Amino acid sequence: MVGAGGLLTVQQALQLALQAAVVMDAEDVLLEQAAGQRLATDLLVPQDLPAADRAMMDGFAVSQPAPAGSEQDPPAAAVFTVVETVTAGMVPQRVLECGQAARIMTGALVPTGARCVVPVERTSLLAAAAGAVEQVAVPLESLKAQAHILPAGSLARRGNVLLPAGTQIRAQHIALLAEHGFARIPVHRRVEAAVLATGNELVHHSETPPPGCIRNSNAPMLQAQLAAAGAVPRMLRTASDSLESLRRQIQMGLRADVLLLTGGVSAGILDLVPQVLREEGVQQILHGVRMKPGKPLFVGVLRQSGRQCLVFGLPGNPVSSLACFELFVRPVLERLGGRTTLSSLRALLTRNFTVRGDRTICQPVQLRLSEGHLTAEPLAWNSSADLKSASDANGMAIFEPERGEYVAGEMVQVISWDGWG
Repeated sequence: MVGAGGLLTVQQALQLALQAAVVMDAEDVLLEQAAGQRLATDLLVPQDLPAADRAMMDGFAVSQPAPAGSEQDPPAAAVFTVVETVTAGMVPQRVLECGQAARIMTGALVPTGARCVVPVERTSLLAAAAGAVEQVAVPLESLKAQAHILPAGSLARRGNVLLPAGTQIRAQHIALLAEHGFARIPVHRRVEAAVLATGNELVHHSETPPPGCIRNSNAPMLQAQLAAAGAVPRMLRTASDSLESLRRQIQMGLRADVLLLTGGVSAGILDLVPQVLREEGVQQILHGVRMKPGKPLFVGVLRQSGRQCLVFGLPGNPVSSLACFELFVRPVLERLGGRTTLSSLRALLTRNFTVRGDRTICQPVQLRLSEGHLTAEPLAWNSSADLKSASDANGMAIFEPERGEYVAGEMVQVISWDGWG
């Protein structure tokens, strides 16, 4: 429902932002450049894997044993004549006939006629005179059909889905695709995101601020968050609190897929960002969310010439900006990048917590794995300008005002800043 003062709830605001997110176009990239991106289409298995039977152990590929003699007591082992050696990368030259074996290495192609592969430690080479045919003895209990053979097509069948659309490419996927011969793959284009900090009081973080001014901490923080989310950050020059300066930098930022602004979205006399955005054709989706920190959040969209730019006006206070990014911008970036479902992470609360007021609280927490459970410890937090407390945290817990009291030991929704979930 809509909260106090007509503000949207966090969930309502997130759904509106996600509805405006249009998945990025697809492009083919080199496999080596695809890490972190999402597949735009299903990738099918181009051929059976393995293409032929392969040995899973060093040892001997053996055929059916030769018929036993007329002894009354059956033998405990079968004797095979070794007719060739097959190493990885070779093609077997012999078809194994009854009573024959091939010395074989792990990964090598299994000769036609082989019943199984017997590990070398279960065999015994028989002494032979110089120049005599080599023979190997194998216990009968080791002659199990198909033992230690990786059958053709057992790992993947041609035409089956190898990786579905939406898969985020990680190191193991790179290896899998390389194994199947994919040199280029179709992925959703990376999101280009412009970052614009606003405010007369801001100086570069490398400078000593004069009286009344502060260092710009939000822009480098957002740059790092964007990079961690797989987007391509583009930093704009800081805009002063004037219509001319804001308009010039906003026009540049609207050329990107996403524009992140910090500051200038509250209700002060110099909070001019919404006005300039509106004059530049940005359609407002929402302005104001029932949350702490982050209440002044603005979200809008510019649609023109067959493209769109999503605009996030983030509060100027650093923890507010950080929280709004994790709650709203990151899920939108994931949707733009091709992720169809969003995960929800929950953790065990380690101590009591009380919600005061009528807004959702985004509380910095320390997330830990303890005895197989994810736990969340709320940290002391002074205000939305308290970066020190935020720097001690690796996530935040979401506390709803309707609950009021949260008790240690119950599960709460959390958002990890370390990429968990």
